[in-house]
Amino acid sequence: MTRSVSFRLLFVGSRALVSEERYLAVAGAALRGGADAFLLREKDLAGRALLSLARGARRVATGTNALLIVSDRLDVALASGADGAQLPERSFTPKEARALLGEERLIGRSVHDLSGALRAEKDGADFVLIGPVYPTPGKERALGPAGAAAIRASLSIPAVAIGGIDAERAREVLAAGFDRIAVVRAIASARDPEAAARTLRARLEAKGR
Repeated sequence: MTRSVSFRLLFVGSRALVSEERYLAVAGAALRGGADAFLLREKDLAGRALLSLARGARRVATGTNALLIVSDRLDVALASGADGAQLPERSFTPKEARALLGEERLIGRSVHDLSGALRAEKDGADFVLIGPVYPTPGKERALGPAGAAAIRASLSIPAVAIGGIDAERAREVLAAGFDRIAVVRAIASARDPEAAARTLRARLEAKGR
């Protein structure tokens, strides 16, 4: 079965950057501004708290016709009605996740090198997140736009660039060959998250013309 990976701008939520009180409001602003998918990736939350947040995010995503993707926690993805799951490189394999999630939901995989990307494709991932493209606070070793693009060029499944991307760096990433990006701080730390998302979306739309 072929599943359509329709999103181009993925916003990754972060409670480290946004207070819990503003978390869903910022997600909603990002989606209204042009992000068409939201990744819930809150590793420290216990199951019940994460499920509650995921259900809130599901409502926000539905209201903007965006996708909700849950990182790692397949149980929460199922219980919240998420559109898919994103698997860290050391998590379940895409095949294992597919057996639990069924045929309808998207399954993505985070990869950091060519071998990991090829393995993810072979194992049935619908898309991959390739990164970090630029250094981030937690990951100093970066692939660079050209390095990430070289991995992308070896795949037949959609690839999303992630890691340190902002509105200016998005130009470099798109010029390198990507047509999908994921961002965290570029939206979460912005004074106006909706406007930040709108700027990033404009970069993507210009790439498509």
